[in-house]
Amino acid sequence: MNSDNRRDPDAILKAIAEGEKKSQEAKLRIFLGMSAGVGKTYSMLKAAHQRFNEGIDVVIGAVETHGRLETAALVQGLPLIPSKNIIYRDTQLQEMDLDEILKLKPKLVIVDELAHTNAPGSRHEKRYQDVIELLDAGIDVYTALNVQHLESRKDSVEAITEISIRETVPDSLLERATLVELVDIAPTELLRRLREGKVYTGEKANRAAQNFFKEDRLTALREIALRITAEKVDHDLQQMGQNRNDANVWQTNERLLVAISHSPYSEKLIRATRRLAYNLESPWIAVHVDMGLTLDDKDQAQLTKNLNLARELKAEVITTTEVDVPSAVRRICRQKNVTQVVVGRPTKRWFRDVIEGGSLLNRLVSETPEVDIHVIRQTGVLNEKPSLKKELSLYKSQSGPIKYWYTFCFLALISVGSGFLEGIIGYRAVGFIFLLAVLVVGMFGSIGAVIFSATLSALTWNFLFIPPRLTFAISSVDDMILCFSFFVVAIIVGFLTNRIRFHERLIREREERTNFLYEVLRDIANSYDKAEFLTKVTGRVGKLLNAHCGVVLKILSGELKLDQNKDYGFILSEKEQAVALWSFQNQKNAGWGTDTLAESESLYIPLKGHTESLGVFIFKPLKRSRKLGSEQEDLLFSITRQLSLSIERHFLSKRVAETQRLKDSEELHQTLLNSISHELRTPLTAILGTASALDNEKLAHDPVYLKSVSQNLQEAGDRLNRVIENLLDMSRLSSGVLSLKLEWHDFSDLIGVVVKKNSTYLKKHQLKVNGLSEIALVKIDFRLLEHALSNILLNAALYTPENSLIEVKVTKVAKKIILEVKDNGPGIPEDSVSKIFDKFYRVPGSPTGGTGLGLSIVKSIIELHKGEIRFTNQNPHGACFRIELPMDESPSMPTEIKDE
Repeated sequence: MNSDNRRDPDAILKAIAEGEKKSQEAKLRIFLGMSAGVGKTYSMLKAAHQRFNEGIDVVIGAVETHGRLETAALVQGLPLIPSKNIIYRDTQLQEMDLDEILKLKPKLVIVDELAHTNAPGSRHEKRYQDVIELLDAGIDVYTALNVQHLESRKDSVEAITEISIRETVPDSLLERATLVELVDIAPTELLRRLREGKVYTGEKANRAAQNFFKEDRLTALREIALRITAEKVDHDLQQMGQNRNDANVWQTNERLLVAISHSPYSEKLIRATRRLAYNLESPWIAVHVDMGLTLDDKDQAQLTKNLNLARELKAEVITTTEVDVPSAVRRICRQKNVTQVVVGRPTKRWFRDVIEGGSLLNRLVSETPEVDIHVIRQTGVLNEKPSLKKELSLYKSQSGPIKYWYTFCFLALISVGSGFLEGIIGYRAVGFIFLLAVLVVGMFGSIGAVIFSATLSALTWNFLFIPPRLTFAISSVDDMILCFSFFVVAIIVGFLTNRIRFHERLIREREERTNFLYEVLRDIANSYDKAEFLTKVTGRVGKLLNAHCGVVLKILSGELKLDQNKDYGFILSEKEQAVALWSFQNQKNAGWGTDTLAESESLYIPLKGHTESLGVFIFKPLKRSRKLGSEQEDLLFSITRQLSLSIERHFLSKRVAETQRLKDSEELHQTLLNSISHELRTPLTAILGTASALDNEKLAHDPVYLKSVSQNLQEAGDRLNRVIENLLDMSRLSSGVLSLKLEWHDFSDLIGVVVKKNSTYLKKHQLKVNGLSEIALVKIDFRLLEHALSNILLNAALYTPENSLIEVKVTKVAKKIILEVKDNGPGIPEDSVSKIFDKFYRVPGSPTGGTGLGLSIVKSIIELHKGEIRFTNQNPHGACFRIELPMDESPSMPTEIKDE
């Protein structure tokens, strides 16, 4: 097999890994249409029925039939998850119940209207974010989407329809789709369906016919939908092409490629390829093959200029490292299904043609017959006559003259040694010693050093060893042929050895780059927050590329955080801030090393996620005179892309958390209002009723009645005061402003105060208190602990039948106080035990009254005292609250008191 057609082992492993990953990922199938009414939901439901009949667990998460009878009929027979009701501004809205779907975890869920905006208070702002969460949970999804809702097509559709598009879906979701199925219908047929009332009905149908539903507009939208589907198929085919072992190019679609270098003539090739691609309406690729040549500042700047020009003209820029340019071009043609290659007309370069086996054009024509070759004339090139010096200059290295001096010294030693051995082995065997010396130079030296050593070895062998000696003349024809053969073999072997060294260097550089990217990913994965991994990554990049690096991120308003960017880098001057702002707003590289604001001190790279712009990466080189190489640029851009994705995930996680917090806050707010309104209304009603009764003069002079009124007012006041105390304490505990005032108190006094405070409720029960004699002084916050124990006892009194036993038991175990409160009530259902200490939680079926804050406050107060509280149900019935508090050693009594 031709070595050029052998697959890269790394590519094979990567393809296997990607295949395994895709096989484990959930599948997304998008039914795409040019507009409403083409039959997306109908086709989606038919496909769902087919999977359901195959025995797949299918449920409907969200579906909109819009009153279409045929579509509504297909909903029947499929399990439907009921919608979740969300109250927003006194209006009840219905949304897909995401939590219920995740709980059931079916194999496939149907989610209609992918671009839908969820009601405020939902977990996610957009329905496509719900779909992403379902996919991440391993659930397959079928969904429907109109072409106008795709983010990248929004501007085009608005220009065609003259209608503002408010709901969009990021293109990344389309890229994630396993299958995009186009639901197509002729515009005339769709208009007929509209007139028959099968799309919209009533006034809505009339408005649609007058605005959106025009044949020319629908035809344009149809073309966009067809192109999107074709692009998706083409992208999938390219991915498959990278994994196949077939050397042939599949010409399914025209795709152009141009090979560019540091030559100024590459600009003309780039522009010519752009014109051809525009006329063919085809994508095109600009390829730069890094052959390991050392470029000076001028050539590096020209290469950067050429690559930037290709990017500006919307080319897919690929940089690859390879010794042989034609082999690299053939490989990329096969991977990308390139059908046409654009090259410049080559000049006659006899030395390189001999070494490399011909010009790029000749080798492409002979070795790539399945690709069409365009040859572009380059003005002024044909008249040049490149010299051997210019040819050899392409192989120069950064070794400098020192390597040549070492080579000379090495060959001088070989010559001296050979002089001693010649009498033993003969002068012809000495030639092989010199050949071995050339091989050694090829292992450690540059191409120039190899040519120098081969030439010097041939001349030295001829001058000192081949008869007649001390002259360059050769008397024997055999010796003449042998000397010439020696020179040719030395040159070839030296070049091959040097090429092996180059391949070794490439492998080492790839390994170093892979390790560096791994370190960056590990920094991101092991960091606790955004600030930590940004500091690590910018420091690592700066150390590797000899620069200062930083990041400027946007704030909630969408503007750059320019005045506080010192958090992730360094402070920018006003001029540099303007460059960073330009790069962020235009989403283009700017500053040092670019054609935009090139006088800037730093390079600014926009950080772009899948759905939004995130900020700017700042690269400030320590030496502005030296430009970045293509490999360094690729590495820098790879890191910024990875940073962008990581920052976007961080932003999305924060938004999800914020959305969940708002949802929880809304629920707590509603629960609090309901609880507080009832808890305040009940005692206030009693107080108002009693006040009204006191207006009766007869009753006002009745002592028995006054006593009853007084008792009712006392109970209502206590209840109202209890509600307010709970609310105030919970507010202080939640805000963290509540601190303990620890003082020594008699524990029996604490229990006595608590019992007396709740005597009104406890007198209806049998109260038993044991173990107080074992406990003397304890260091506690008396008021807070009194409040906590009052809530425990009151809870027992309220939910225990009258005349039942309530037991309070105090024991001392080691350095702990154990307080147990037991009752003979009904206990708490097992499924509610884990929730009883949550804020605003009330056991289902509990009598009316209470805010659900009492036990939550108890837990917080006990934990402030570094204690614990547990709950268990007693057998056969009843509840037990067990409190453990740490007990410090009691202070010793003063001597004076003891003497008395």
